[in-house]
Amino acid sequence: MNPEEIQKKYFIPGSKGYKVLSFYFNRYRDLFVKTIYSELDEFINQVYLNICSISLSDEIKNPDAYLIAAIKIQCRVQLDLALKIKKKQQNEIPIEYESDDEDMSSLYFSQKEKQKTYSKVESEELFSIINLFKLSLKEQERALFNLLVNDMHRTEIARITKKNLNTIDTQIRRLRIKFFSYLKKNGYNFPMFNKFDIQ
Repeated sequence: MNPEEIQKKYFIPGSKGYKVLSFYFNRYRDLFVKTIYSELDEFINQVYLNICSISLSDEIKNPDAYLIAAIKIQCRVQLDLALKIKKKQQNEIPIEYESDDEDMSSLYFSQKEKQKTYSKVESEELFSIINLFKLSLKEQERALFNLLVNDMHRTEIARITKKNLNTIDTQIRRLRIKFFSYLKKNGYNFPMFNKFDIQ
């Protein structure tokens, strides 16, 4: 699916994606307008650009579900960026973040509870992004990624895949660069990225 098709199907008023985006922006409008987006159009445009940068694998069986999930994740990414900016501005965890449960939305959170909620959202978001990354991989890359996630030693990977260690080391390095680049595009950055020359 090319960017024009994605735009027409998911980013114009009345589309399923547009409804998700406008709901999310309006829910956190006060936070967005004080940090990175003054208008809904700016928010939608940024999510659109991020979605278009994702390479869709031919192995994705349901592109519609995948793209809606990707839009929702990108909404969370933008919220995360806004929260980080707000936190930097005030040097504390912002109180604008609401619980996903409607009956909890008016509950006052203590500072520790807010920190816990923020960390949980960030962890769930990162997990979702990792799963989307896995969907974008070829079958062989995905198999290697799963072995690495399971903390399998490179010698054991070589034995299972029947490849020599040099080949495995090269494949692991390429996969790490690809993975860290994907995370960086989605707003994550860790000191270890510098080790792999991620631009």
